[in-house]
Amino acid sequence: MQKASSYIDSLPSRGWAARQAAGQRGRLRLVGLLAAAPCLAVLGVAAWLTPSPNAVGTHQQLGLPACEFLARTGWPCPTCGLTTSLAAMAHGQVLTALKAHPFGVAAFAAVVLLAAAGVAQGLTGRNVLRLLRLGPWWAYAAALGVPAGWGLKVLIGLADGSLPMR
Repeated sequence: MQKASSYIDSLPSRGWAARQAAGQRGRLRLVGLLAAAPCLAVLGVAAWLTPSPNAVGTHQQLGLPACEFLARTGWPCPTCGLTTSLAAMAHGQVLTALKAHPFGVAAFAAVVLLAAAGVAQGLTGRNVLRLLRLGPWWAYAAALGVPAGWGLKVLIGLADGSLPMR
């Protein structure tokens, strides 16, 4: 009785290298789809949300509580407005997104880029994600971008009189 063979084993007899390459493409496809899935989920939720006209509070549509820091002090916390910014970008409202949280615009672009690269890798089996040079610098960019965006949001709020909120 002949044992069941996998797809890789059933490839034409080009030998070990062909089977190895097919296995590698399969792994690359899986990694691409695993990278794209959470990005597409974030983009889907952002498109589903309605951006708050106050530039904060959009996350409450997800059942999350209001920001305690903002409620107590009248000043936004470093992440206030990020959800609103992502939702505004998903709706094509770039100026609203910039006012809500400037880093949200960059984060949205990064999520779109990562989703596109993941889908492309998932469809082709080519290592597209390597072109993004994913590494610790992405975390550094977020760690610096969030407070920088928050600082800019505060400065804009002071300039246009919208901060402190009461």
